[in-house]
Amino acid sequence: MNCVVFLDRFPELSETFITGELQALRTQGHAVRVEATVRAPRPNAAAGEGIEAAFVEDESTADRLRALAELVVRHPLRSLRDLAARPRWRREEPVAPLRRLAVRARRLERRGEPYVHAHFAGGAALDAMRIAALTGRRWGFTAHGYDIYATPANLPEKLRRADLPVTVCDYCVRDLERVGGRPVAKVVMGVDPEAFRRRTPHRGGRRVLAVGRLVEKKGFAHLIEAAALVTPPLERVTIVGDGPLRDELAALIAARDLEGTVELAGPRTPEEIRAALEAADLLAMPCVVAPDGDRDSMPVVVKEALAMEVPVVASDEVGLPEIVRPEWGALAPPDDPRALAAAIEAILSRPPEERAAMGRAGRAHVEQHANIAIETARLAELMTKGSDPFVTG
Repeated sequence: MNCVVFLDRFPELSETFITGELQALRTQGHAVRVEATVRAPRPNAAAGEGIEAAFVEDESTADRLRALAELVVRHPLRSLRDLAARPRWRREEPVAPLRRLAVRARRLERRGEPYVHAHFAGGAALDAMRIAALTGRRWGFTAHGYDIYATPANLPEKLRRADLPVTVCDYCVRDLERVGGRPVAKVVMGVDPEAFRRRTPHRGGRRVLAVGRLVEKKGFAHLIEAAALVTPPLERVTIVGDGPLRDELAALIAARDLEGTVELAGPRTPEEIRAALEAADLLAMPCVVAPDGDRDSMPVVVKEALAMEVPVVASDEVGLPEIVRPEWGALAPPDDPRALAAAIEAILSRPPEERAAMGRAGRAHVEQHANIAIETARLAELMTKGSDPFVTG
């Protein structure tokens, strides 16, 4: 399989699920490279190591104009159709001028790559859709969360025109199929069970970890409220991540007199997050649907925690019920700190050997149903199936 992956930023620290998928494709022998708009402001260079990448921000004006002239000469009718469609697309999202696509289109044709895929259904997907039409390539995209619910842009058209629309959980599949009126494939954003393997025994303590951007959909305010309700008190609640709600969450911690218990730890590298999971007794993922509709789908850190044999307490919302089961975790209603506190205490009150058994069960599930090698192989198979990837056999 030979493909190009379109991204807005690369390699983004908070998008290790994308670099993990790219590295898994390379490990399985597929030729894959990245076309990104800009370099990530918070890069994860180690995760992107060895992946060939080109960036729109590196292109000169002269090179863009030369490539544009070549593109129009090679594909005059396709270029006119693209020009005619731009006012329609522009009603919902910014649309790059054709000269900003031309260098990438030229590179794609010169290298003979037959398939284009984008992550997120926003600008990268629009660019992939346009370049695929200009060059006669097959294309697809993976939709994740905010791009479906908070800021959908030209989503019905992208779904209709893609050869391979993909999303990451059944919850999102159902919604996207309603929007697009056609099948959507599910490919779980998996984790590497070898990279996320325990190195030390379980402590059997009362330390809770949460990981994610400090934004409303993560529900961290409810976790702070729940921390004040759990009895006996928790040893520590560590919230890893940064974002616009940091000051608001810090004020809530102070108001609930939890400065010695709840810590806003700031952003951490993937290896630091792995170490934090190793030290945790429980992962909390109290996701909610934000007022603007923004929401998570199935946070990758939940699968990382289960691979590390850490039980999970999560909201009964979005795709979380698909991955969090009673054998290795508990669900609580969203927006309900009291229920969240009860679910946390229900797990932490169990004997250490029971919690360890829950952890082993969670890991076994991830090895079979959220394994990056298995899920990436499925994606590669779908990419190579031809004009209708949903035909079986």
